[in-house]
Amino acid sequence: MSTINLRHLKIVDALIQHQSAVKAASALHISPSAISYSLNQLRKQTGKPLFKRTREGLRPHELAFELQKQYNEIARLNSVKNEYVIATYSLIEMLLAEYIHEENDTLLHFKTMESCDEERLRKLKHREVDIDIGGQLQEDRSIVSRRFTRSEFCLAVSQAHPRIKEEFTLDAWRENEHLLWQRGAGNITGMLDNVNHSLLTERKIAWTSPNLLTLAWHCAHSEHLMLMPKIFIPFLQKHFPIKALTPPTELQMTFDCYLHYHLAMEEKIDALMLQNIFPAALQGDQDHNFGHCS
Repeated sequence: MSTINLRHLKIVDALIQHQSAVKAASALHISPSAISYSLNQLRKQTGKPLFKRTREGLRPHELAFELQKQYNEIARLNSVKNEYVIATYSLIEMLLAEYIHEENDTLLHFKTMESCDEERLRKLKHREVDIDIGGQLQEDRSIVSRRFTRSEFCLAVSQAHPRIKEEFTLDAWRENEHLLWQRGAGNITGMLDNVNHSLLTERKIAWTSPNLLTLAWHCAHSEHLMLMPKIFIPFLQKHFPIKALTPPTELQMTFDCYLHYHLAMEEKIDALMLQNIFPAALQGDQDHNFGHCS
């Protein structure tokens, strides 16, 4: 049997305690449909039913008690910690870990972000993910969406690049090979409509990756260049010998990143004060950062 995630174990524990999906959902601050969905997922994963419906309520099978035991063992190890399952970019994982590492009562579980926006939203609604930080998702009345940060793009190159010095030109853009950060199109806004799309589609791509840290390392140790949100540069320069150059006006674009979470999590998310991860001086739109989006 493959490893069962902690959220599903917690749901099994609540169902055994309350003997009712409605009462368990209320105790966990999730919907009964999320309970049903989790039970279906568990049945597919284990190949066995966990509960039997009776007039007196849900009656656990032996497997349910085994899973409850697993949950209790984990809970004892982390009894004083607030836990969050977070899906985001690799670089923001590092920023979050650096920001929260001194909070002994907080435990972060990072998951790879889904490439499909519909799947990202589904995981938030079913509470498989507590916090999603990435491109803006479509509206849903159960999900809060806030702008996490906004930044202009810059050109990142190695400090030792033999040809590109302090001024970046369109000729340098065309002549050099690029690293391409793969992520949702919802991250690029602002002046994108004014950009000649052929400048983006016809560039020489050396290789692509959804992992921004991997690309930053390769950028620092090669002659390749890449578009990079300027807000990440101070952090990256602590770890990699890269420099940031202002792109020509024909390539000026804006990066938007959004924080998403279930409405039931609002008080806990506010307490984390995630807006302080980036210094205010680096924020490109300070009046609107971390504001609610309707």
